[in-house]
Order: sequence, then structure tokens, then C-alpha cells
Amino acid sequence: MGKVTVIKTIAIPKLNYPFTVFENPNIKICNNLTTEIFKFIWDNKPDKIKRDILYQKYEYGEYGGLKLTKIENLINTVKAGWAKRYLDQNNKNSWKIFFDLKL
Repeated sequence: MGKVTVIKTIAIPKLNYPFTVFENPNIKICNNLTTEIFKFIWDNKPDKIKRDILYQKYEYGEYGGLKLTKIENLINTVKAGWAKRYLDQNNKNSWKIFFDLKL
């Protein structure tokens, strides 16, 4: 649980900004990030628990997960945040005015 907490509090926030600003990374990059995360969790040994279980909520059925963040879900959430900001009627930022004029 400690290593998952380290990933969620230190590593994931550092990935948040690049995923916000740059285009979506290649699937190979996402797979490499996921591989490195699981190498860190299991000390370069084979997985002891299925990855799907680690992604689940704490109390999901008989198998409790650790709510580990999926890289793909993080990217989709960050990109959806841009759509929410663009559709906000109260948002008067210059980037939105530019897109309104061009679109």
C-alpha cells in the first residue's frame, strides 16, 4: 500500500501537466509507464496480484483493490477537463476567445 501511495502522491501529479499541455502520448509510452510503475511496486519481480485488482476500489466485492490510477484514464480525464473549461460560459480567457473566433 505504501508504494501505491507514493505513486499516487508523487509520480501521477508530475505526469498531470505534460498530459494537459501536450498531445496524447503513444500507446507504447503509456505501456512503458505502466510497466515501470509495476516494476516499482513489485521490486522488478513478477506481479503477485492481478493488475485489474490493484485498479479496483478499496472494497470491491471479495477482492479489495488499492485504487491505483490507470495512465489511460488519467489522460482521458485531463483531456475532458479541457472540454469542460471550453464549454463553461463564465470562462472569458483569451485562449477561449481565440478558439471561439476560429471555430
